[in-house]
Amino acid sequence: GRRRRAPNARPTDRPVPMLGGVFSRARLLARAQPLITRGKDAFVRYSGSAPSSTPPKNFLEAGQIDGGFFQGTAMLAGAIAASALVPFEAQLTMLTKTVEAFRYAGLSRDAISDDVLLTDYLRKNALAAQNVLIASPTFYFLFSWITGQSVAVCCARAITGTMRIVPFMGFFYGAFAILAPFATQYYMKQGGTTYEESASTANMALMLGGFVFIEAIVELRGCGVLFTQMTISSFLVFVPALIGRLAAGVLTQQAKVGTESVPVVPEEWEHSEETWKREAFKTAKALCIDVDFFTTAAGTGVFQHVLNAVTFVLLTRGNKTTIFDIGKFLLLGVNNTLASGAVQAVRTLVMRTFFGLAWNMASSQPWETPVFNAAVKGH
Repeated sequence: GRRRRAPNARPTDRPVPMLGGVFSRARLLARAQPLITRGKDAFVRYSGSAPSSTPPKNFLEAGQIDGGFFQGTAMLAGAIAASALVPFEAQLTMLTKTVEAFRYAGLSRDAISDDVLLTDYLRKNALAAQNVLIASPTFYFLFSWITGQSVAVCCARAITGTMRIVPFMGFFYGAFAILAPFATQYYMKQGGTTYEESASTANMALMLGGFVFIEAIVELRGCGVLFTQMTISSFLVFVPALIGRLAAGVLTQQAKVGTESVPVVPEEWEHSEETWKREAFKTAKALCIDVDFFTTAAGTGVFQHVLNAVTFVLLTRGNKTTIFDIGKFLLLGVNNTLASGAVQAVRTLVMRTFFGLAWNMASSQPWETPVFNAAVKGH
């Protein structure tokens, strides 16, 4: 006959017909639980809900005072000591031999004269590296600030981040100074273009041909991201955004080195009868607020927002970072709300504005370079 259910039996204990036999719902749920748990864990990893890196244990970790900081500090101290202690004549001799090495390697004087080589490549890239280091504390302080760090930690990271990029910046601008003259000569011969056109093409080709990856490592390491935390998927987002920022930032400031800043306000305001116009011109002149400033600050804001998202997610989730995590941060910011995402975008624009101001001011200074000046006169 008909099977009776025990008086205290629960509905979940009813037999459930299945292919190949009959299982109770309790047994079915027991077998499905591991699958549900694994699926939930996979969703958590994908959505970025669980950070992979633990919070810093002390101020040394929070300030990112690590081996990279000490290495960069030692290199910068060595470079400063060498420039101060090596006799002037010895520095001049080294610079002259450097020019001779370019000629030995095949750089023609017909394409690029000694004066141009010294001024547009060796001197300009040396000063460009210096200017980046001068402006970098502003960048790393503000990046830490917009991601919710205390003022003390922001100050520490401003220094440690700058020191950590010293070796990479030295390699970046040193390699650029060596390769750019040959690339310019190549485009002059192949395309029959002028020096100015060929130099611009060469700079862009070098940036896109490999230097952009060096710049990516510079920024990520400066912000404290370890090599083990970097992922291929993050570079797929980071590098295109970096190319856009480089076009409006590095190339603009590199070309600007040593040039006089022309205020963005009308020139006639300098002697205007209205006080506010004279003050506006004086302020723009003092702070070097020119067209290049707006190109560097506002023109790179959108790209920097993407770069900040990648950097922050790599710092918090490490090599478990997914593109979904990055998109989530772009939309929802640090606190996972739309308001936080909007505030984060505004903070990024503020960050680029102040960093652009510091960088633009450094690039606009008439830095004295007596060794380069003597080398130019000697040629």
